Amino acid sequence: MASQSFASSRQSQTAELDAILAGWENQYKRRSLSKTWPRAMMAALFISLAFGIIAYARFRWPARDLALMTVAICAISGFASLLHSALFTRSRLARARYFDLEFGLKERVSTALELLEGRIQTQPAIESAQIADALAQARQIDARDKIALDFRRREWMALLVLLVAALLMILVPLLVGQDLIPAGPSSAVQAAQEDVREIIETAATDTSLEDIDRKALLNALEITLERLQAEDISAEEAFAAMSQLESQIEDIENALQDGLDLDQSSLEAAAQAMEAFMPLADRQENANDAESGHAPRNLDELSQALEQLVQTAPNMSPEAAQAAAEALQQAARELAQSNPELSERLRDMAAALQSDDRQSLQEQLNQAQEQLRQTQQSVQEAQHAQQMLQDQAEQAEQAANEIAQQQAASQQGEAKTAADGEQADAARPGASQGNQPASQNMPGAGENPASQQDSDTAGQGAGEGRPSNTSLPGS
Repeated sequence: MASQSFASSRQSQTAELDAILAGWENQYKRRSLSKTWPRAMMAALFISLAFGIIAYARFRWPARDLALMTVAICAISGFASLLHSALFTRSRLARARYFDLEFGLKERVSTALELLEGRIQTQPAIESAQIADALAQARQIDARDKIALDFRRREWMALLVLLVAALLMILVPLLVGQDLIPAGPSSAVQAAQEDVREIIETAATDTSLEDIDRKALLNALEITLERLQAEDISAEEAFAAMSQLESQIEDIENALQDGLDLDQSSLEAAAQAMEAFMPLADRQENANDAESGHAPRNLDELSQALEQLVQTAPNMSPEAAQAAAEALQQAARELAQSNPELSERLRDMAAALQSDDRQSLQEQLNQAQEQLRQTQQSVQEAQHAQQMLQDQAEQAEQAANEIAQQQAASQQGEAKTAADGEQADAARPGASQGNQPASQNMPGAGENPASQQDSDTAGQGAGEGRPSNTSLPGS
């Protein structure tokens, strides 16, 4: 019986101590929430303000969507704060040790708890006295007084300010609609910005462009992108910027084409000078190409003619060698402006042929063929660059046309809306007096159908992809 009574006493003491610790812990959580919840709400309102301003300025969100977003963010933040307080709890011994320090109990509660759990062994009389003393001290503590809620005035004032700011953000679309913040660039202007960025990336990484051409192109692109990114840019200004960019790209393309034409004509003239030394099959193919209008293969023909000349040089008579040297010099003169390196190699070949230096002739042939390969590569790169510039000019032209079409469609819609408004005003029942027609009471009302027809006609003409000089003066 004594053991049962002792066990029952221990259980009741343990239950009482657990209840006291649970009450203290709940009050501690309430105090923590009094500090963390306003901060969580301030963070939620600040995030809502940031996203709301962006959503209204950029995407023109209505008040309902802004309110729903703000409520959702605040609800998530508040629920997360409550969830953290509910889930993250301390063990019973950790609570006892904390409250011993908090209330100045000098480890009475934690020691009593360890005695009840059997972690500390001592004499029964000392154990009972220790537990009774801990319970007596714990019963005297008022947790609400010792663990008071922590309301910080500055934080609550800041929360109130953020709440008022959030309410103003929600009310702004209702009060001022879309007129407070100027409209951003149209979708066509934004697409033009992306096109220019894409062209900049392509031009910066393409190795086929010469440095001077790349620098000029990048400079024109960066200036155009800066103009398109202006906050107050109009459709007319964006159209003018893209049209000017198209013109600048075409100027670079035309300069590159002029260089290609010069190289082509020089190589063609050099190949004609060496035509007598080409294989017979190549000469017949050239004749067929000339008749059919196909461009000759000047680089390959010139290379084969030089190789054929070197092969036949040992069997040449002095007169034939002199004629071959003169042909080489003529070809060198033709290439002097467009390809001075290859021109120098041909002069050296002519000198070696005249001096009957076969070893030097072969060396100069090898150098000339290497120069021809480099020329071939340069021509291919220039052709690639020309095609790239042509594509970029077409891209700029397409972007300009899209801007013009969107502006024309916008003007057509505005004109139609205005005409519909005038027509509705004319048809309003209060606009007439007695049985008199509305046209007598509202001067000019009879002109509405004609003005609407003119507006529709003007809108249809502008919407076919060609902007008028009036709507887009930049063109």
